Formats: sequence, C-alpha cells, structure tokens
Amino acid sequence: MVAQLDQPTLAELADVAEVFDQYRHHYGEPLMAGQALAWLTQLTRSGMLTIFSAHVDGDLAGIATAVVVPASLRLGCSWQLRDLYVVPRARHCGVGRALVSAVRAAAAAADAIRLSVQTEAGNTAALQLYQTSGFLPEDGLQILVLDLPPSKT
Repeated sequence: MVAQLDQPTLAELADVAEVFDQYRHHYGEPLMAGQALAWLTQLTRSGMLTIFSAHVDGDLAGIATAVVVPASLRLGCSWQLRDLYVVPRARHCGVGRALVSAVRAAAAAADAIRLSVQTEAGNTAALQLYQTSGFLPEDGLQILVLDLPPSKT
C-alpha cells in the first residue's frame, strides 16, 4: 500500500527518516543522528518536498520523494522523482514500481506536464524500473553540476 504524505506527522516523518538514512548510507553518505529527520521535516513543512511511503504487512518497505519544478517555457509545472529506495527485504516484490506509479498518479492529478527522474548510468536496476515504467531518455539533454561551498552563516 502506497500513501502520499501530504502533511506527515512527526511519527510518520521519523519512520521515513529511518529508511531515508538507509538510502543515504546505501549511497555512501555518513549517518548523522537526527539530521535526516530535521531535513525531511523542514522540506515537507515548506511544501518543497512530497514524500510517498510504501508499506508491506504494516512495515515501511520503501519511500519516494518528489519535487515540483516550474516549467517556464510551457507556463506550467513538472514533477521530478528525486529519491526512491526500497528496503532490502522488500525488493523484487513490486514496491518500487508501486512507488513510481503513485508519484506518476499524483503528478498527473496535479496537472504536471511531465514527470522526470535521473539516476546514475550504472544503476541498471533503477534504469530498468524507470524504462519499463514508461520513462524515456531525453536526447540532447546534458546535466551540468556546480558544487557550492557551505554558507558561512
């Protein structure tokens, strides 16, 4: 069962933060007690981030996050699927696909003009999931990144 957490409670955010920490650790980020919860709380309360949670037999099995991005040329908005993580015990059971479907449905219900996702070129499991869910590579698109130093405040 997948739920969109529009106004998550602190308990829901704490559960999500635990899985979010697993996701970050999976990608080599250090675990920092309480920081994921604070970050998720700030971004969901500000409306900048929407969280989707998937439960299997009452246990949190996976999470996805999405953001709304202005689509200035089309005078609309698009959605971007930012994070998707399924806990190891729930993999290969359709949890990831259910999360992608829920984000897609929410984006469509919000009249988004598109849903995008990016992942590493070597993440074959994610690429297969996204491509079999209807996502297509965007020819001619180049992602450029500029890392900024931390603020001094």
